[in-house]
Formats: sequence, C-alpha cells, structure tokens
Amino acid sequence: MKNLIFLAIFALVFSACSTKRQYFEPTNISGDAKISSLNASIKHSTRNGATLSNGTLITQNGVQSKALSANEYFLGSYEGQDVSSTIEGKLTIRQGSALVFEHQFDEAIVSASIEGNRLAALSAANKIYLLLIDTNEVILEYASGASYAQDARTAAPVFLNTIIVYPTLDGKVMIVQKDSGTIVRDAVVSSENFFNNIIYLDVEGDYLYAATGTRILSISPDRTTTIAEQIKDIKLHNGHIYVLLKNGFIKVYDLNLREIGKREFKFAIFSNIIARGDKLYIFEKTGYIIETDLNLGNERILKASEITDKSFASSNAFYYDNKMISIE
Repeated sequence: MKNLIFLAIFALVFSACSTKRQYFEPTNISGDAKISSLNASIKHSTRNGATLSNGTLITQNGVQSKALSANEYFLGSYEGQDVSSTIEGKLTIRQGSALVFEHQFDEAIVSASIEGNRLAALSAANKIYLLLIDTNEVILEYASGASYAQDARTAAPVFLNTIIVYPTLDGKVMIVQKDSGTIVRDAVVSSENFFNNIIYLDVEGDYLYAATGTRILSISPDRTTTIAEQIKDIKLHNGHIYVLLKNGFIKVYDLNLREIGKREFKFAIFSNIIARGDKLYIFEKTGYIIETDLNLGNERILKASEITDKSFASSNAFYYDNKMISIE
C-alpha cells in the first residue's frame, strides 16, 4: 500500500514538473519594433498615466519635463491640471508647476477626476469622495463594500452632464448627482471575492460601459446587458468594443455587447491595446506588437522585448519597464 501511495505521489510530481509552458511564437514576423529608452523605469501606472522612478510623469500626451516628489504617484491630467497622491493620502493638484489644491485623505487615493470646481476620487479603502476645489469642502464621502485584493488597473470617475459615475473596488459603479453629491443609483458589475475592482469605465452616446476582470456591464436607456469573460484589457473605438482575453482571444462587440467577431493568437499574453484610425496595436507580454485592421485581419507582427514589470498605453505610444514604442 505504501509503495502504491509513493508511486502515485511520484507520478503527480513528475507530471507537474514535466509540464512545459507554451508561449506565443508567431512565424510571420515582419521586423523589429523601434524601441526607445526612458530615463527611468515605471514605478506606478494607471489607465490615465504613469510615474517613473525619478518622478517624471507620462500623460496621454507623452513624457513630461516636470516631475513629482519621491513619495508621489501620478493619477491623471484633467483640464490641464495634474492630479497626484501619496501612499499616506495627500492628494495634490498642480497646473504646470503651480500648486492649485491639496487635501489630506485618511488613505491613499487610487483614482481621481476633475471637472471645473469638482474633484471626484476613489480611495484604497473603497471610499468615494466629491470635493469642491475652491473651498476644500467634502460634499460626499461614502464607503462601499469590503475589497480584499485589487487589480492595479483601476478606472477613474467619469463626469457626465448632471451626474458622476464612480468605479469601486468591490465590483460596483455608483451614480452620484453632480450638484448635490447625492447617490442616486448603484449597479453591480460582478461579485467576485478578489480582484473585483472596476478596471474600465467609459461612455459612448447613451451607453455606459463598466468592467471588472471577469464581466462587462452596459447600461443604456433601453437595456442593461452583461457578458462574462476573463478580461485583460478593453478598448472602445469607432463604435466597437475590443476585448483582450486571457486565453489569447480578441473579441469584438457592438455597442449592445453583441459579439460580431473574434480572433485567436494562440498562447498570447496580452498587455495593452492602442487604437489609431483604422488600426489596432496589441502589445504581447513576451515581446511582440500585433498590428491589425479593425476587423482583426491583415495582421503585421513586430518583435519587441519582453514586458517584465509595469506598462502604460497612451494614445500614440506604449511605455513599459524603462522603454517606449511610438505608434506612427
């Protein structure tokens, strides 16, 4: 009996050790990507920007000449103003080098947006805030549910005509009246126990889209729709929603979340996506750029280098580790 148990354990160990991981290995490589060096490595990134280890900012418009102090990280630029925070919860708004606003929160702020005199923020404790910048008045502070682990790709609040849509870290979106700070509605995107924060939040016409790593929610005046997928990244472009999946597939949906196309890149580990004009540029972790048309056809693959740490995709460049690749 002991011999049988030993043999069974040996077989399991041998099987696990002999499993070979498979990687994306395209055969139709068109050439090498043009890679430039940054002056430091990325230490922090969000959907709206990145911070290098020397404090330099990367915004949607590229690398900036200004820099943050050592303990700050960049959250995004809005209306010509840069928003940053510290681990200790000190949020700062600057216009150029001029200080516009400071506020000390009880915990770190993980995403924020500005419209006019209003600052909308989400904290690491899963609290949403609305502040008036000119008076530093807090007109909304609300704690959502518990959050046990988070994906670093946390979406930022979105200002609309009369409301603000907040992402949360526990898989919900909160709808807040802009003038009063009153919560008028919430919607559950997904209810996973871990890594359930909203990683994507956007608006197209009458459609609101929110996603976690496992589900996409669409809210319109006519319907509410959800789809379940293992999501790596999302891009809304030209009336279509492009979803990079963890299994190497890219799927295309219309605005009603009806699937209209898909393409598999076997064993690909997707990182980010940039859409420009009639082209998609998909960045693969082991070191490739996949260029396709908007129907996921006519691909052209360039060899880059492996992504080993943090990355950020602006509208016209991809930044990773201490490197950048411009999209012409």
